[in-house]
Amino acid sequence: MEIGVDIVDLDRIERMYNRYGVKFLQRFLSEEEIAVCLHKPQVIASIAGRFAAKEAVVKALGTGFSGGVHWKSFAILNDERGRPFVQPAAEAHFPSGCVVKISIAHDRHAAIATALIDGL
Repeated sequence: MEIGVDIVDLDRIERMYNRYGVKFLQRFLSEEEIAVCLHKPQVIASIAGRFAAKEAVVKALGTGFSGGVHWKSFAILNDERGRPFVQPAAEAHFPSGCVVKISIAHDRHAAIATALIDGL
């Protein structure tokens, strides 16, 4: 079992989004993730939470963004109850049989995410 955690400053994400718009999001989010974020009441917090979640996942994997794992190797989506989950892309290089669980939270200043990976 492996764990990863990341925290992201909301002001940093807001500055980048205000400066570059959707092009900034397209660097690290899938089109589906972008659509989800842009329809949330707290857009910046949603973007920051997904950014933190992706960082937490690659930390738990132990790979960082290398070895075939990149920003769009997986998406952070929500199930019907709103719970976040990881959806690997077709070309993802996740170890077979591993189970990834994530949790995301935010307040006025930061978003934080934790990833737990079992089966590595």
